[in-house]
Amino acid sequence: MKIKVGFGFDVHQLKDNHPFYVGGVNLEHHKGAFGHSDADVLLHAICDALLG
Repeated sequence: MKIKVGFGFDVHQLKDNHPFYVGGVNLEHHKGAFGHSDADVLLHAICDALLG
């Protein structure tokens, strides 16, 4: 059996009054991730690991 491993990471700044998405779920919090997209660090890290 062949096993492949992917490694991904993503970093976003936290700012007041921004949505905070983790894995596609919007978590209620006074701070959220700021980025050029939805800033979902979990989904972005998974995509980075899968796509390289």
